[in-house]
Amino acid sequence: MAVITQEQILELQRYQKMINQLEKILRLSKNDEQKYRVSRDLDKYRNRMREISPEGIPDNLETAAEQIRLYRENPDAAGRLLAKYPVMKISPNSNDTEVNQIGTWINVLDREYLPILNEMHIKFDFSHGNEKDGVVKHMENIRRNIKVLTETIEEYQAAEKQEFREQLSRMKNKQTRIFIAEAFEMFQKFNEFLNKVLDGLKAGGGIIMNVEDKILFNPRFEKATELEGFAIPKALQEFRDFTAEVLDRINVPNIKH
Repeated sequence: MAVITQEQILELQRYQKMINQLEKILRLSKNDEQKYRVSRDLDKYRNRMREISPEGIPDNLETAAEQIRLYRENPDAAGRLLAKYPVMKISPNSNDTEVNQIGTWINVLDREYLPILNEMHIKFDFSHGNEKDGVVKHMENIRRNIKVLTETIEEYQAAEKQEFREQLSRMKNKQTRIFIAEAFEMFQKFNEFLNKVLDGLKAGGGIIMNVEDKILFNPRFEKATELEGFAIPKALQEFRDFTAEVLDRINVPNIKH
């Protein structure tokens, strides 16, 4: 499951509007030459949309595009970070809204935020470096959980025998509960670690060796763009705020952060 950028969301929306207009022209036109031209343009725009988002168009594209515009007008609004990312399915037949939301946020974390914790960007002291490594291991676990869950979802969709479908349905439900709970725990661990680091920086502790540096990604190896050029403390604050927004949205019974 890919993460698409703000600019790509807005670009997809522009193409979708053009496609809607062209489809209307195609339906109403009586001119064969015009129909031919419109059909070619439709193919061009649809292909472009597939290039931008090969896994399909987000269900909430219009909402996401509107949220991006609102965010840009009011960057301090509540929920501003999650609003930038349209929800993508974790697999073609994943129809659980909550699972798809959490899967999207995990992919955003993986692509946009996690890279800053690499020692190429932030050089922690020994103890905080070890603690960071322990937190990052939760991400490795959740990646495995997503893989297992998506495989079960697709097997369930493809299964024909009722008995097998019932068995897979029980597996899917159990794996979904585990996935949601462990995703919550992972975001919680990141949030706690980031708060600890930020509190340490406020107290004047030397827990980051290169605290004066800015985050500069290498586009040859990293896809991240959101925190490009941020001072390290500001980047960590954004990361912390992202995890806090996610924790507010994940519905895990009897667990509070």
